[in-house]
Amino acid sequence: MDNLKYESKAPIMGALTNLFNTLQEREIRYCHWKSNIRLEKSLEGKTDFDLLVDREHSQSFRQILGEQNIKLLVAAPGRGYPAMENYLGFDEGSGAFFHLHVHYQLVLGEQFVKNYRLPFENDFLSRVQTCYDIKIPLPELEIVVLAIRVLLKYRTRDFIKDIIPFRGPGLNAGLRSEIKWLLAQTSHEKIESVLNNWSHILSPNDILEFLQIAQKSRKAGFKIWSLKQRVRQSLGLFQRSNAFFASLTYARELWARRKFWRSSPITKMTFPEGGRTIAIIGADGAGKSTMTELLVKWLSWKLDIHTFYLGSKKPSRRSSFYYSLFRLMRRLTSWVGERNPLGKFLTLLKDIPLYMHHHSTGRDRYSRYIAGGKRALAGSLVLYDRYPLEVFNMDGSDLHEMDGVKIPSIAQKRSDPLTNWFIQAEQRLYGGILPPDCVIVLDVSPQVSALRKPDHTPAVLEAKIRGVRNLINVIRSDHKDVRLLHINADQPFNEVVLQLKKGIWSLL
Repeated sequence: MDNLKYESKAPIMGALTNLFNTLQEREIRYCHWKSNIRLEKSLEGKTDFDLLVDREHSQSFRQILGEQNIKLLVAAPGRGYPAMENYLGFDEGSGAFFHLHVHYQLVLGEQFVKNYRLPFENDFLSRVQTCYDIKIPLPELEIVVLAIRVLLKYRTRDFIKDIIPFRGPGLNAGLRSEIKWLLAQTSHEKIESVLNNWSHILSPNDILEFLQIAQKSRKAGFKIWSLKQRVRQSLGLFQRSNAFFASLTYARELWARRKFWRSSPITKMTFPEGGRTIAIIGADGAGKSTMTELLVKWLSWKLDIHTFYLGSKKPSRRSSFYYSLFRLMRRLTSWVGERNPLGKFLTLLKDIPLYMHHHSTGRDRYSRYIAGGKRALAGSLVLYDRYPLEVFNMDGSDLHEMDGVKIPSIAQKRSDPLTNWFIQAEQRLYGGILPPDCVIVLDVSPQVSALRKPDHTPAVLEAKIRGVRNLINVIRSDHKDVRLLHINADQPFNEVVLQLKKGIWSLL
């Protein structure tokens, strides 16, 4: 086995070092079988790993992944292929993800279809070298399979690019660079030797001719298309379905991804255990919105995730209209005065639009809660920002300062039937919002909250902080089925982010 001595420009994740050392120690047959030109980026968590694993070692391989808390994922609709699994790992030192495409067969071909299986797994697993202490195939093996992959993926639009003078080449610069990179590590004789061993499946001349074309900058659309057809014909015995049905599958998956017509709400990977709802709660200054945005960006690298805001600062048009009507009634009452009959009548009516506003806000929150729940049922991760605390049935005078029911606190001196109806209607809405699967509490102290929110009233900030801390105790005592993640939000930003990522990973 040859060894290529490369040094990564960036530190390699500790979790990846542990994984590949363990694979070596337990003598698991594997290799990183393609795109090794980007292996350093994979080690930095910027792109995926494509590992080919001996099927005889699959059970031991999965056991190692389980021991290292590397989680199995379900591919998005249209992205699952035979003999392939997806895994997501997390590096606690850096807070970064890494994604493993695990192949037990060499399945490749057109996007969304992967219609061909090449029976070359044993050659790839037996003839390896190491790079960054990771097993990779010999370059002559990798370049032959790269040529096959490129030809099978060569589309009609690529052909058109190659025959129209004013368009760019169908073979992009990245592919040509990768071919040149691999050619620099091997020789024509070694490539011919590999092709001669596989001549019962492929025509060596077809692959060699393509490699000659790829090294040149000129276009060769007709020639590449002809080579593609010949390679497809040679691999006919290794097709999963015929070309006609493969084309139908490709067209169907392409159509399903149109924004205006999606057959599935899931566009990225999910967990086999199903979706989860996660509420992020904290007083003002705790960083709820900032952390929610950060988590969405982090998790959405590979996972299907959606965020729903359950606060009152993004009202619907209906809610905004009712509040504008309330302000108009309040000004009209002030202008008319409260002592004359008209003023007394307006005084009785002016709070009704405010009740309607808060009731409508409750409907907004409930509808967003339902929308998020449907996403979770479909398998997505759902983050809720500003979850109403009433769902935890908390008692205490501080709750009117938190996101939740509002009408009882502004209608304390009124007991007329209409007011009572609005109170009950608002409470029914919030009563329909059930506790989420997980709660993340960003716990900030009054001093830090006041520093971060200097324009807020200290007494109100302290009341909200008491409500949040009361929530922690209530969840621990009365909602043991809800998973709780308690984060000290007074810490430096990077430390809060890292603890948050570690906690989220433990919740998933």
